[in-house]
Amino acid sequence: MQTRRNRTNYAMTLLPPLESLVPEDHKLRRLGRVLDLSFVHDVVKDRYCQTNGRPSIDPEVVIRLFLLQALEGLSSVRELMRQVQVNLAYRWFIGYELDESLPDHSSLSRALDRFGDEIFGELFARSVKQCQSSGLIEGKVLYVDATTIRADLDMYRVGKPDSPDPDARFGRFPDEKMRPGYKQQTVVDGRSRVVVGLSVKPANESDTSDFVETVDATCRSLGFYPEALCADAGYSSGKNCAKLLSRGIRLISPPPRPITYTGRDQFTTEDFLYDTHRDEFTCPAGHKLRYLNTERWRGRRQYRARPSACGPCPLKPRCTRSDRRQLKVTRYHSALIRLRADSQTESFKRLYRSRAPVIEGVFAEAKQWHGLGRAWRRGLCKMKVQSLLVATVLNFKRLMALVHGHFGLLVHVYRLLKAVLASWRRATASP
Repeated sequence: MQTRRNRTNYAMTLLPPLESLVPEDHKLRRLGRVLDLSFVHDVVKDRYCQTNGRPSIDPEVVIRLFLLQALEGLSSVRELMRQVQVNLAYRWFIGYELDESLPDHSSLSRALDRFGDEIFGELFARSVKQCQSSGLIEGKVLYVDATTIRADLDMYRVGKPDSPDPDARFGRFPDEKMRPGYKQQTVVDGRSRVVVGLSVKPANESDTSDFVETVDATCRSLGFYPEALCADAGYSSGKNCAKLLSRGIRLISPPPRPITYTGRDQFTTEDFLYDTHRDEFTCPAGHKLRYLNTERWRGRRQYRARPSACGPCPLKPRCTRSDRRQLKVTRYHSALIRLRADSQTESFKRLYRSRAPVIEGVFAEAKQWHGLGRAWRRGLCKMKVQSLLVATVLNFKRLMALVHGHFGLLVHVYRLLKAVLASWRRATASP
């Protein structure tokens, strides 16, 4: 049966109230100023029987405990409850007095199974909205990248029928070693480093498998598309560039170097001029290569010159060893040409230089301070919960810094006005 704790009316004891023991500048007090969990009871009511059964842990307390775990980067619920047992600020944050018994760790695990990842997705979405309404999110430039997270699983049990984590898969980690894990794709605002979108998948999937879908979902939640999207070289395909251009987004990602199957010492595709209107290439000697067909298995478009043009051509030794030159390109070749041209501009280079400090800094913060380096629990759903919790905490930290800065300014102004008023009173009271 779902219950709701009263966080204001505590039983009278001889112990001092926790409210008086937590400093005003404590980080949990600052978190409390930006945290709004009034929606939790309405969202989870369908997951509880409202008429009978034993009283449950207050769902808001459950959310607060898991936020504490993400804030402090604690690796297990057992360790979390051990810390709450002895930490006055933690008890105050969840609304438990010193003489009250804390929830058992097993009850929290069952509550997590009951909630699923939808509740935490709603919590994350609300943190983004709060940041947006506070003016933290500029949204002109977004940064996208993926990071691998080590699964809580022995490598010899990956993909086995009896694996305790059936969703974890092998992926390549920064040290170039293959380990079981997950991959989190993250979208970050360029100005404030607020996490505005994310997705989680097994580590064996490519970084770009759900790239555009994640960007679309993020932009729908924000209500607009950015001017530019910065990503590393793994995202710089013609397909991604074309899809983003169709949405009015400029892709800032180093394009791949042009190569040719004829050899490195010969002309590449970039040496041929492409006419998008006529759908034909012009070689360095001025001859036309027209569309021939499209490969079935890879979908590449083939263009071919006439033997009569290539045979007597003086540039043929640098072009092809066959009787005529062929080109094979994707259907997004025009977008790739545009990306390569854009990559030579100063604005492109300046934006790309800002990529690593923003997105890599967010990953470093999440892993070093909030436990994103290793999965706390097993299964894709619970990995999503962990990622959403950590992202929510990062966003609340940005809000806390903003609100604390405003709060400090108000205190300073108040003290200044108080001093001025005291001086005026002394001046008027003197004969």
